Amino acid sequence: MREWLIVDGYNVINSWTDFAKLRKDNLEHARDLLREKILEYAVFKGYSGLLVFDAQEVQGSAEEENYGAVTVIYTDEGETADSWIERKTYEFVVTSDYAEQINILGSGAYRISAREFKEEYRRAKKQIEEKVHATASGTGRNELGGRLHEHVRAHFEKLRRR
Repeated sequence: MREWLIVDGYNVINSWTDFAKLRKDNLEHARDLLREKILEYAVFKGYSGLLVFDAQEVQGSAEEENYGAVTVIYTDEGETADSWIERKTYEFVVTSDYAEQINILGSGAYRISAREFKEEYRRAKKQIEEKVHATASGTGRNELGGRLHEHVRAHFEKLRRR
């Protein structure tokens, strides 16, 4: 079963202090930066991502832009991200909107708030950096052992010693 990360874009932009000044100066840049963060996180975790922005901030008709593991959705004019997400909720939703959380939980999905997602994103970012550092500081060899989880490597070591 494919797992989805569905993000209420403006909810995160308005909740994370990282975006406070950027949002005032250049909303488009804030959206692009959030898209890059969501893309990095989704690829690292193996999710398919949907980043939803409602038309309350952007005029025009619905639009979809595909960026590999993440699709950015701009809802129809007058349609909120909340209503779009309610229709499309599958597995994960990131929003601090309480009414939205109640609807999501009622449909059997797992939700986290924008604040909780920020902490989860930071943990994943640290893991990515550690993985990159470990790869960069390696001998340059492309060995299977360096890519295995510790418990798998321990199991193989037990088998080897028999």
